[in-house]
Amino acid sequence: EHPKDEFLMATGYITGGLKPLIDKVNKEEMIPWLDGSYSTEIFGPEGGPTKYPYYYSLGATYGDQIRVLMKWIKENHKGKDKPRVGFVYSPTAWGRDGTPEGIAYAKKIGLDVVAEIEYPYTATDATNECMALRKAKADYVVYHGYSGAGSYTAIFFKTAKKIIPKAQLMGTHYTTGRFPILVAQEAFDGYVGVATRPFSDAIPRDKTPMDNPMVKLSHEFAQKYRPNEYKAGLKGGGIKDMFLYMEGLTYALMLQEVLVRADKAGDLSRQGVKKALDEMVWDFKGMFDGKTFAYKSHTIPMLRIFKAQVKMVEVDGKPVPTGGVYPISDWINTDEIKW
Repeated sequence: EHPKDEFLMATGYITGGLKPLIDKVNKEEMIPWLDGSYSTEIFGPEGGPTKYPYYYSLGATYGDQIRVLMKWIKENHKGKDKPRVGFVYSPTAWGRDGTPEGIAYAKKIGLDVVAEIEYPYTATDATNECMALRKAKADYVVYHGYSGAGSYTAIFFKTAKKIIPKAQLMGTHYTTGRFPILVAQEAFDGYVGVATRPFSDAIPRDKTPMDNPMVKLSHEFAQKYRPNEYKAGLKGGGIKDMFLYMEGLTYALMLQEVLVRADKAGDLSRQGVKKALDEMVWDFKGMFDGKTFAYKSHTIPMLRIFKAQVKMVEVDGKPVPTGGVYPISDWINTDEIKW
């Protein structure tokens, strides 16, 4: 137990942990809670600071992520016919989070939603799902509610590349990074997805673009404090993906920034921390290439669209994937979009 004048903030990482604590955090303890959840229910229009005044998210909601993808389709589709969009999502709270908002927005802006398919984590084959997408003549397929490191992701992408090779595969934050390249290999080439962070770990690692200050800082931290694990990389005990390392640093830097602001304001209390968060306008150490965000919506409403470039090369007689996901848009502030 900590006295309230010492225990000023708390953190979490998943939506499943937020929901049981709603009353505890927002009514009983009234403690600012920083979370990695992108829950549309909690941080979207029907939730947010009015309903959950002490919850703060570190990224744009899944609803906004998928709507940005729909907007990209609308603006980039070639051809006279309406874009035909299929949705593939996990039969979980995560997979269903943001999907209804994405579907509704797709219809609103004139896209044809031609398939809505649940694809489970236990899948050992994705032929039926991909055949259904082919039958529906989907031009675009949004894959949402999955880890990029899962075997089901490799199975789906490799199957899709064979059965619906012309369809544009797309996805949200957790499939826009390094791990899908490792598991899906060349089948991931050409993927278009959104992410709430800059891409931080190319394959090989020394090919990672270091023009983003936050990416550079993360690699410098890892090299200084975890040199052996950084060098080991994909080998046993190594840092296999800098994404999670940078995520930890993101939490730490936000905690530091808000506590310093509250202290400078002369109110290092829970209410002082909340006030500092609510009034924060920050560039997050250059994470968004100089753009700032306001925390008034209790989300960091920034995201970017990326495209995967993957090439197989031979190393010691074995084919190995190389490449990364690279930006095809500027940083987008979802608070500024007129949906």
